[in-house]
This record gives sequence, C-alpha cells and structure tokens, in this order.
Amino acid sequence: MGAPCAKPQGKYNEGRFIKVLEEGNMRNVYLAWMLAVLGLTVGALAQNNTSAASTAAGSNDSTSTAASSKGAPSFKSFKEAYTAGNDALKDRKFEESAAAYGAAEDLGSNPKAKSQAANAQGWAYLKARKLEEAKKAFARSVEENADNKIAMKNLGAVEYDLYEYGMGTVDDLKDAVKNLEASGENQEDLENAKAALTREEDHAKATPAAEAETSGMNFKALCALSDKLEEQGETDQALAVLEKAATAASSPSGKAAAANRQGKVLLDARRPTKAESYFEEAVKNQPDDKVYLNNLGWNNWVLYQAGKGDEEALKKSVDAFYRMNSADPSYHGDNLKMALDELKDVDPDAAKAYTVKDDSSASTDKAANGKTEASKEDADASGDSK
Repeated sequence: MGAPCAKPQGKYNEGRFIKVLEEGNMRNVYLAWMLAVLGLTVGALAQNNTSAASTAAGSNDSTSTAASSKGAPSFKSFKEAYTAGNDALKDRKFEESAAAYGAAEDLGSNPKAKSQAANAQGWAYLKARKLEEAKKAFARSVEENADNKIAMKNLGAVEYDLYEYGMGTVDDLKDAVKNLEASGENQEDLENAKAALTREEDHAKATPAAEAETSGMNFKALCALSDKLEEQGETDQALAVLEKAATAASSPSGKAAAANRQGKVLLDARRPTKAESYFEEAVKNQPDDKVYLNNLGWNNWVLYQAGKGDEEALKKSVDAFYRMNSADPSYHGDNLKMALDELKDVDPDAAKAYTVKDDSSASTDKAANGKTEASKEDADASGDSK
C-alpha cells in the first residue's frame, strides 16, 4: 500500500510535551525535579507564598475557571496548592492534581506564576487522558504569559493529538502548526502537522473522484486502487474497494491482509474506533503475524491515550505488543516498553505477567518504520499465501 505513516518514536511519551520528561517514569518524580519540569523554580514558589496568601485571605469566596468545581480544595498559599498538585501527580491522582494546580493558578500573584500553574494543570489533565481540558489549561497558560514556550509547545502538541485522534478539526491542526512554530520546539510534531495540513488542503481543492470501476480486478489491483483513492482523500471509496478485495481473497492470509489494510485506512483517516474490528480480524486470521499484532496494539494504544478507551484498551495494547515482541524481539520493542510502562503505573499486578525481550542487534529497516503497516501478504496478487 502507500507509504506507511511515520512511526512517532514513542509518540505519546512525556517528552513530546515537556522536554525534560524524556525519561518519563512518573513513579520516580521528586519535588525539585517536578518544579523544573513544570517550569517553576523553588524561588518562584517562595515568592508567591507570601503574596498569594494575602490574596487568598481577601478572596476566600471567589473561584475562577481554573479551579471552580464542587468540592474544590482550599489552600492558603500558592506554594501549598502547587505542592499539593505535585504530590497528587506523583500518586497518579490526576483529577486531584489538576484541582490543586487550578487553585495555585487562582492564588498566583503574577502572570508568570499563574501561567506555570495553568501549564501544570494541563499536564495533569494530559496524564488523565482528558485532552480537551488539557488544551484549555495550556491555552490559559499561554494567554497569561506569552513567553512561556513550554506551555506553547504543549498546547501545539495536544492540538495536534486532538486532530490526529479524530477529536479535533482542521482548525486545531492549523493552531497546532502555529503554536509549535512559535515555540521553536518539537520539530517532529511540527513536520507531521504541516504534512497533515498540506494533505487536508490538497484534498479540499481536489475534484471528487468518480466511482471507481473495479470489474475484473484481482486482489493486488484492488489494493493498488485503494491506495490511489486514499491518497486522493477518498477514504470511503478506498474502503469500498478494500471490501471487494476482502471478498476476492481466498485464504486466511489474504483476508488478513485486506482487513489490515482496511484498519490502516480508517486509522489514517482518524477513525480508530472503527479501525479496531479490522485489526482484530487481521490477527484472527493470522495470529502470529508481527505486523498485524503491532497494528492492533497501536490502535488500542491510540484509543487509550485519546481517552476513547479505558484500562482494558491499554491491556489489549500491551497484550498485542507482547505477542509481537515474542514473535520477533527486534520488531518495535519500543512500543511494548511504552505501553508496558503505562500498565505498570495503572495496574502493577497485571504488568507482572509481561517481560520485554530485547534484541540489541535489531535492524532498523525502512519497512518497519510505520506505526501501522502492510504485511508481506499485502503484495500477493491473489490474496493467497505463497
């Protein structure tokens, strides 16, 4: 099929959002480190402690969009609220952390402190997989301090994810490009966002394709036609052609190849929920195919990170990546490590069932650089296994 999507190199790890979080294990966070991560110094905390306390004394009855909610925590100072947010974050109490950071934002005595607290709240919402709330918090952070490049990068990254996960619009994509460019950070996301925007603009200008003629086409020809239609932005037509390819396939391997392609077209079109059943069908027909297992794992990871899937989606992701890794330790072991690290935090007991096989001699061939890919069977003219 067409060129595979660029693999995001642990796309959703903490490093995409906050540069110093590249090591990414939130269980080992310490307060001083956390302050640096969120862009706030100990001195800033101390400075706000005095002034914010006096502010709080005169405004106990007031709330803001940052922290207003039923049962919102009450703090006497910026430092107290911010520290409570850090502590809750370490304990993976993300809602509690977000509320505390919101209170710190209310208590901040200057725009810079408020901006840092809003950025921290965005991070807590991000860890809670509440992308819309994270976007609002990061946007406030940038509004309160236009020089906060960390918040600007975070805002651009979450806007891009909202678009990519089918939860946002082209306007989110445009904003992502603008904010990522302005931040001067996260070149990988910026390049991906620009490429996506170019595709969207090209598809908007294109004349809708006439219904494709498919009579007499074999499996390989149908797959080639679906590639062409997908490149033109004709997702529904591409899927219709692939349905015919699935019918033409006369073996489990051919049916798996067609289902895998259908899932990939849907995931590329930002429809991971609909893609799920096709990736499952591919694995059902070819249970040990590492490519299909990787794609099923990745789709469940997307569902989980987008907040469209729960803990069960995470476990499905880990299980698929684990089976892939067992079949070939050199193939996308980073995906398993990424998902397994998350499961260790979410359900440590469940994570104990998995271990990562590491192949230090793993090759990095170009064909393995897609987050979702075609398999060897996709090139078979008849849809049969050779």
